[in-house]
Amino acid sequence: MNRPDVTLPSHERRKYPRYYVNTRLTLAVEDESLQESIGLGDPADISLGGLRVCNLPACPSVRVGDQLGLLLVDQEEALSLHGAVVHHATWDTFGVEFRRISLAEQLAIGGIIRRQYS
Repeated sequence: MNRPDVTLPSHERRKYPRYYVNTRLTLAVEDESLQESIGLGDPADISLGGLRVCNLPACPSVRVGDQLGLLLVDQEEALSLHGAVVHHATWDTFGVEFRRISLAEQLAIGGIIRRQYS
């Protein structure tokens, strides 16, 4: 069973710890510059600062710097966020840093993380 204190390796220098995501979280991704959906993907891990996207069919066409709209949905909440692609780790994963995030959105992300481990 996963626990909230289980994060990625501690040698990573991050502002916020990342938490692995299980299958109870859905992610819809939109290209904000084109204002069109680019599909459903899976968040591989999440933090208060961003997330890693995997299993998105359009992943190869996503580029560093792309501005994305993200809809995170778990069994209790749907949360709309904005982010920028900050790295493309592999051909099928990329990292997104949340942008223009409010305190209420940070609290909602924290709730989603807690529910992942309950």
